[in-house]
Amino acid sequence: MPKMTAPTPSPADAAVLADQRGRLRAALVLVEQMAGREPVSVSATDDPDAAARAYAAASSIARRRFDALASEAGAFAAAGIAALIRHREAIGRDCAPAAAQLADDMRRALTAMDRLIPPG
Repeated sequence: MPKMTAPTPSPADAAVLADQRGRLRAALVLVEQMAGREPVSVSATDDPDAAARAYAAASSIARRRFDALASEAGAFAAAGIAALIRHREAIGRDCAPAAAQLADDMRRALTAMDRLIPPG
């Protein structure tokens, strides 16, 4: 029975990886501000080459889990930010407790993503 291997990710995959984390980090800064918090450094920006090597070296299971986490985090962050903006427009001020919860959730997602495939 031939051994099956996962396809090697392309450099474009690594660019997407760095972009996913970068967009989530940028959104986290916004949400922390909406929560009335001083934005805390999440971590350094991904070095695309190092991210590509880390992504390529990760198992296919880790890559799939990372991709699923990134997708899930992006979806809940976008929905949460949209709700916070609607609240601000309707009420005239931010809902700090909801923003704080969203920021905490986003930070946990980034931490889980970084554990699976460390940033470059």
